[in-house]
Amino acid sequence: MTTCFARAALAGNPSDGYGGAVLAVPIPELSAVASIEEADTFTVRAADPSLHRLLTATAAEFEARVGAIDGGVLSAITTVPRSVGLAGSSALVISALRALAATNEHRWDPVELAVAALTVERDRLGIEAGLQDRLVQAVGALAAMEFDPVAVRVVTPAIDLPLFVAWDAAAAESSDTVHRSLRRRFDAGDDHVRTSMVGLAVQARAGAAAIEQGDLPRLAAAINRTFELRALMVDIDPSTRRLADIGRRSGAAMNTAGSGGSVVGLVPTETHLAAAADAYAAAGCDFLEIR
Repeated sequence: MTTCFARAALAGNPSDGYGGAVLAVPIPELSAVASIEEADTFTVRAADPSLHRLLTATAAEFEARVGAIDGGVLSAITTVPRSVGLAGSSALVISALRALAATNEHRWDPVELAVAALTVERDRLGIEAGLQDRLVQAVGALAAMEFDPVAVRVVTPAIDLPLFVAWDAAAAESSDTVHRSLRRRFDAGDDHVRTSMVGLAVQARAGAAAIEQGDLPRLAAAINRTFELRALMVDIDPSTRRLADIGRRSGAAMNTAGSGGSVVGLVPTETHLAAAADAYAAAGCDFLEIR
């Protein structure tokens, strides 16, 4: 069995598809697990049609990049909530690519693995997406990522980071809609979008430096500013705004964790973290501390 964690972007998202920079963290409490059982011929086993399609496309990409799959039954399960912006589909793809690689002792370079996972969804399934989800998931650690050219480094915190994610499963929506709108505006030469993408990359770099220096206020500023820049480019849906507002009232710096309706927060103390957990529970939302 192979595993891949969900992820939350802290700052810089979604500039990864536009030559920017992103700071993101894996969420070990939420994961996808793939496995291959022995069989003479290769098949995919998944009762959910969307999961079957995802795994089939993943197997096709593996064969195109690595070689034929001799046999086995590929399956996967996940605890990542669907369509809330926590990179659940890419977690499934990466865990499946890792499981397939184990059958012939192929070793994935993290960037190669991330690019393969992005190709599965963007090129084979027609889903608009960026590289940062897959790259931080391939690395499996808090990561500072650059995308012109692509580079990634693990960021080591100087202090504990009281982080959490929250989401409302009832308001889940595909991130594809947001990404397609941004892509059209960027490709059309929208100066406002292009300028904001540069600003997002600045926040990602500032956030990484803040973590390494143990500067929580500076990290909080990068997180908040990322949300503000995003709101200048796209309409933040009411559910996401509500989630962000709940966190802010509890003293948290807030950003969207992805593009599907989840948020990530940074609080000053454990006391604030407990207050945030209570506030989200009272609002009927899911809450998870990132350890």
